[in-house]
Amino acid sequence: MDDVKREFNLRQKRLQQAVQLQVPDRVPVFSLNGPEVTFEYAGHDLKTDTLDFQTLRQTIPFYYREMMVDGAAATFFRYPRMYSSLGAKNFRQNRDGFMQYYDVQGMFDTDYEDFIKNPMKTLIEKILPRIYQTFSVNGKDDLINLTKGIMAYKENTRELNNIDQYCMEACGLPIISDTMIESPFDFLADQLRGLTGIVTDMHRRPEQVEAACEALLPLMIHWGKAGVKGGFFDAPGIFIPLHMPPFLNPRQFERFYWPTFKKMVDAFIKSGHPVSLFLEGNWSKFYDFLQSFDGHVIGFFECGDLKRIKEKLGQSICIAGSYPIGVLKSEPLDKCIDIAKEILDVAAPGGGYIFSTGKVILRKKEVDLEKLKAVHQYIIENGKY
Repeated sequence: MDDVKREFNLRQKRLQQAVQLQVPDRVPVFSLNGPEVTFEYAGHDLKTDTLDFQTLRQTIPFYYREMMVDGAAATFFRYPRMYSSLGAKNFRQNRDGFMQYYDVQGMFDTDYEDFIKNPMKTLIEKILPRIYQTFSVNGKDDLINLTKGIMAYKENTRELNNIDQYCMEACGLPIISDTMIESPFDFLADQLRGLTGIVTDMHRRPEQVEAACEALLPLMIHWGKAGVKGGFFDAPGIFIPLHMPPFLNPRQFERFYWPTFKKMVDAFIKSGHPVSLFLEGNWSKFYDFLQSFDGHVIGFFECGDLKRIKEKLGQSICIAGSYPIGVLKSEPLDKCIDIAKEILDVAAPGGGYIFSTGKVILRKKEVDLEKLKAVHQYIIENGKY
């Protein structure tokens, strides 16, 4: 067995044991980053240099080696050409080249009845033409433009899969989630009704919001399972970013968000696809809900009292995240190390813990990456069990 394969197996075992709430040889170090930061870390400029798949194939493994990580999520990159070819309103490049999300309403409140009856038909016939300008309702070029979009998406997915496979083979790095899906409520809010629309709907048409989430549930489960391509380390298999809960109170969360989200996660786990949840914002008011999970789940916490998280959820989910990336720019190195030590002391005992930042690092200017490297080195040296 060569050194790269041996390193892959060691890292894979380390991560698997943590996910299964066991005690590995040491605390695993996980990389939460976008591909853009790897591009910039390698000395490229996002505005003036070409960010293409071939360049990413070089810069992403370089970044992972430099940061000394044990694992990473699948590379997720919103390819500008795909969105521009469709005339997308929801994702467009900003002035320095970064793909920016814009809050749009592709679904009107008058569409709920049709959407609940047949969500896929409504998506294709009504919603897509409103979000992607190259579509037109019943237009003669719709099929051509839809085909172009599908081909661009397939190309994007194929190239990213090749990059992840290369990272595993060249760096001995487990890629522990190879697909991403949203909860039904997040999908309804993010891509269809927009933040303003969904907040209004919860008050004016709550039954329709519930019914729309139930109508979306089979689609989200199907899309999530279909995206798991195999050949990847199987724990966890599906990444789920959770966007809307910080904007909800516990009563709204329990009524609108939790029922279909829990059913979706349970369906994935039952079919052998563990999940990683990116818990955006402050989830302290929802910890009791998360206690209902029984393993097979990583919770990446953006923020929160890590001691309380460990006490409440340490027997239910594998805990990750919480390291504040802001200190990597604003604080001296010794302070950054002190924070890592505090986190290690609280979260590492008993296993079931993976070290990572609380936010995804998107741009080099956000942090001092040399400090992050030093923090990772500290965890590697002092996180042994």
